[in-house]
Amino acid sequence: MGLYNTQAIVLRSINLSETDKLITFMTQRYGKIKCVAKGARKIKNRSHAAHLPLTLLNLIYFGKEQQTLYRLNHSDIVESFQDLRDDFSKLYTAVYFAELVDAMVPEADQEVGIYDLLVDSLRALQQDNGRHLLLALFELRLLDHAGYRPELNQCVYCRSLAGGGWVGFAFRRRGIVCDPCSRQHAFDLRVTAGTLSYLKKLLTLDIRWSARLKFPKGLEEEIDRVSHRLILAQVGRELKSYPFIKAMANVG
Repeated sequence: MGLYNTQAIVLRSINLSETDKLITFMTQRYGKIKCVAKGARKIKNRSHAAHLPLTLLNLIYFGKEQQTLYRLNHSDIVESFQDLRDDFSKLYTAVYFAELVDAMVPEADQEVGIYDLLVDSLRALQQDNGRHLLLALFELRLLDHAGYRPELNQCVYCRSLAGGGWVGFAFRRRGIVCDPCSRQHAFDLRVTAGTLSYLKKLLTLDIRWSARLKFPKGLEEEIDRVSHRLILAQVGRELKSYPFIKAMANVG
């Protein structure tokens, strides 16, 4: 029976019984895991705040290696991201980040870049460093870390380099389609060379410096459409928090 110590972000917390909770964490060292928190629903339990989604913790849990369900031993809050909870437009975006990680990352996948991406994105969102850009950036970078990096340099059919002007985009094939191949193969939409250039930048930009990059007027919607449809092609469904993000954007 091993004892594990790591930092972690709470992705999801659900009631398991009258007294217990089942909590999903994205950990810094061991990937995504699930823990049973015994007695977490009891009124006198002081660790309630530590079980809220989006909370960054120092976590201690135990169980056998590679098992699917662990037992929570102890947790201390490192960062609560309270500023995100106090702003609905930020909160829905943050919840979407957590939902997307939960949907795309298999348990025990030890890709540490995903944990760092999530923490850095929540901190950038808390500073409000270009919320719309952060959304597209997070989607593209998560696809990359999860092994689904879109092909933005070569045609997915003939492997020729992308030319100027317009190029096609095939979401299920996760990449661009050159003009000759677009006459023979299916694709979903055409994007401009400018959009393609910014998509490439988003794949390499350190999310902590995202405020330095601005979308040119008119490209924002197209970039958002590409990044999100890539997500939908991979996940296969719309996550619950996403419509709220779009609704809050319309209100703003």
